[in-house]
Amino acid sequence: MTNIDRYNYAFDPDGDAWAARILRRIPPQGSVLELGPGPGAMTRVLHDRGYAVTVVESDPQALSALQALGTQCIAGDLDGSDWMAALAGRQFDVILACDVLEHLRRPEDVLRALNAVLAPTGSLIISVPNIAYAGVVAGLRLGLFDYADKGQLDRTHVHFFTQRSLERSLLDCGWAPRVWEANRVPLEQSEFALCWKDLGDAQRAGLRDGWHDFDVYQWMVVATASSNVVAWEGAAARAQVDQLREELQALTLRHESELASLREHQKAFSEAKVIIKDLEHQIETMQRSSADSLAELKQLNQLKAFLADRSWSARWRRFRGQM
Repeated sequence: MTNIDRYNYAFDPDGDAWAARILRRIPPQGSVLELGPGPGAMTRVLHDRGYAVTVVESDPQALSALQALGTQCIAGDLDGSDWMAALAGRQFDVILACDVLEHLRRPEDVLRALNAVLAPTGSLIISVPNIAYAGVVAGLRLGLFDYADKGQLDRTHVHFFTQRSLERSLLDCGWAPRVWEANRVPLEQSEFALCWKDLGDAQRAGLRDGWHDFDVYQWMVVATASSNVVAWEGAAARAQVDQLREELQALTLRHESELASLREHQKAFSEAKVIIKDLEHQIETMQRSSADSLAELKQLNQLKAFLADRSWSARWRRFRGQM
């Protein structure tokens, strides 16, 4: 399996896949710097959505695939410094470092360097595997820590992070974490399913109960430069105001639509009342006419029976009996 095959994947950009959730953290427009995108699973979506994308990638096969997309590519090893020289004087609205830091020997150097290429109101979006995932711990309980081609224990991982250790690295390197999001993966659906199954019930309960984040497979954090806190908060406030304004407009349009519908229903109800009243009058008239007809029919039947008797005495008795 080549590097490009190991890190290539497809996902629904509008679905609930982890990559789709990461992309939803990016503002609707702007410039994006993507670190270590591999063959470009997310890069393709960014291009399709109209973002100006620049990538830093070291794998030759991945670079070839990215160049075919029309992406501006910088060939460079993130553990080196040449890539930063290539970005000198440029700034980006968003920097993506998704499942990248764990592959670096000196991730703190990269985090410090990124401060220089982020716009004042921009954001850094990071995703890392969570080494505190209960599946990893389950393996350790069984004495297992086996590297693989991909996953939590990818053999190319040289750094391991928990939420707390990543937060500390960010703070030490001049970043302020703003938003955290967890990718929760059931243990039974992970590469540690057998380890989890081999634990006793009490051991599983000990790892699960009272530990809210036991199933967090990856952490995502949106961070801003500590030096740009005021500018970022101002931009965030303006964005929130714009969102509230759009929501108010949507509610107003919905209210006007519902009000118009209500008026139509009221008009139809009034017309129905008139029709119902007219029908009731017709039914009442028909009932009176029917009653009169029944009375007349009864009299005719009586007369017919009277005339049917052959003797006048029988007719007289019948007549007397009806009096």
